[in-house]
Amino acid sequence: MPKERSRVQIHMAIRKFRYEDLEEVAEIASHSLQEKYTLDFFLYLWQISPDGFLVAEKNGKVVGFIIALQPCSEELRILMLAVDKNFRRQGIGSSLLKELLLRFPARRIYLEVRTGNREAIKFYEKHGFRIKEKIENFYTDDSPAFLMEKVLF
Repeated sequence: MPKERSRVQIHMAIRKFRYEDLEEVAEIASHSLQEKYTLDFFLYLWQISPDGFLVAEKNGKVVGFIIALQPCSEELRILMLAVDKNFRRQGIGSSLLKELLLRFPARRIYLEVRTGNREAIKFYEKHGFRIKEKIENFYTDDSPAFLMEKVLF
């Protein structure tokens, strides 16, 4: 007779960033992104775009985040999107992106991504973003970036 497996219900919620999330967000960023950011930088981004700083939380733990700015009503710029390595490939990044786009309806959404970050490029292409141009010396280590955009009609 097969043994029954217990199923643990894992609840995920997407919500606005809170100050208490700062350490977890910084930890995810330090392990996921090549650029290094200070706690003050995250607080600055929260200050200038409190509605555009969202976190994904699973069972009380922050497992991902997205930060975006809306320079004008027609445009949205995604600054960062990162998911804890232990929680990738579970739809968290997609959920963060979809929630952001629901909260900020814009005609043009754009972001920069390292040209060598194939995983991120594929992720954004899956969500309708296209490479528009290459930007030389974009990052602090002088690495180039692709400008990717999604235009909604």
